[in-house]
Amino acid sequence: MQSLSYVFPVLIMLAIGGYYVWMMQKRGQAIQNIGPAMHAFFARTGFRYDHMPPEPIEAHVHLAMQEANNWAPGNRETRYVRMYQGLPINHRQAYLYDDAGMSMSCNWSAPLPGPPRIPFHVADRSLASLGKAMREAFSNTTRCWSAKHPHAVQTGIPQIDGRFLVFGRDPNAVRWLFQQNPQLVGALLQCVEVDLWVDDRDAVFADPMQKNMNAAMGGMTGQMALGFDVAKRMELSIPVHDRMSDLLLMSVRAACQ
Repeated sequence: MQSLSYVFPVLIMLAIGGYYVWMMQKRGQAIQNIGPAMHAFFARTGFRYDHMPPEPIEAHVHLAMQEANNWAPGNRETRYVRMYQGLPINHRQAYLYDDAGMSMSCNWSAPLPGPPRIPFHVADRSLASLGKAMREAFSNTTRCWSAKHPHAVQTGIPQIDGRFLVFGRDPNAVRWLFQQNPQLVGALLQCVEVDLWVDDRDAVFADPMQKNMNAAMGGMTGQMALGFDVAKRMELSIPVHDRMSDLLLMSVRAACQ
């Protein structure tokens, strides 16, 4: 019996060691696959790192591989830009740490061609509900959210008014905007979570918890199944980027028409 008492800890240590080696091998394979995966992503989306967009695509792939090889816990921020049907689309994703804890952000944005005629803000009701406060209290997380415009709006569209909070500076104008843009309404309803606004300078879609991207990858179960398959992850992300770019394009056109 005494000998068995030594065997089990050794087996556990061997199992942990084997798992670590397996994980490192998988990570090494994933890093090797990043180059082709990022090349396909940049080529299909037109995205580039925002501080070096004129550089050849190979330079952007090289930077992506450098970032993967040098990955370490700590602050991380990625900024991409693309031209989408003549509209610049910026994508920012960040994980930042300070004494208060960790903050996450993920958004797509587009600069306006001029002052908007009808600025507006549409967001899921869950972002301002009592349930949100309770979830934050139990999870020790906080989702920073506030209305970007002063007046609440009823659009007269049941699917919008039932699910979303809508705000604007001129309620009648915002109501007219939604009623005149059924494609925008349809695109909003297809999203897993919405926080979209047009202010004086930009159109922005914020999704800090990346709920739309996670849903496209199959949720938690899908994420686990994907594992280190970088190519598949990048492929699944492309329709989400396109959908957000479409939403921003429709929002800019509607607000500035």
